[in-house]
Amino acid sequence: MPYVQVRVSVSLTKEQIEKLAAETLNSISLIPGKSAPVTMAEIVPDCNLYFGSVESAPCALVEVAANNNPDSDDLKAYSKQICKALHEIAGIEMKHIYVKHHAFPEWHTGKMFIE
Repeated sequence: MPYVQVRVSVSLTKEQIEKLAAETLNSISLIPGKSAPVTMAEIVPDCNLYFGSVESAPCALVEVAANNNPDSDDLKAYSKQICKALHEIAGIEMKHIYVKHHAFPEWHTGKMFIE
């Protein structure tokens, strides 16, 4: 049940947001045991993010929260794909993208409580 938040310092069109969301959701399968149908993605444009200075170039912060402890190599593969997508879709240089992973041993959805 991954949750991925993508925050960017640039404006995005609806089409760009949908492309980033699709890439974020579909690429999650690079992490074994994870899939788009159980992944939630949030794309947040126009964030007040600064990389090195107030006059910084466009930048992004990606946070990936997943249950269990995914393998480091799998997380790197996912990170690489998301960075590539941010560069191609939003024009953000890969060196200005941070990716942060969180592993949670226990994670629930509302579906688990429906009787």
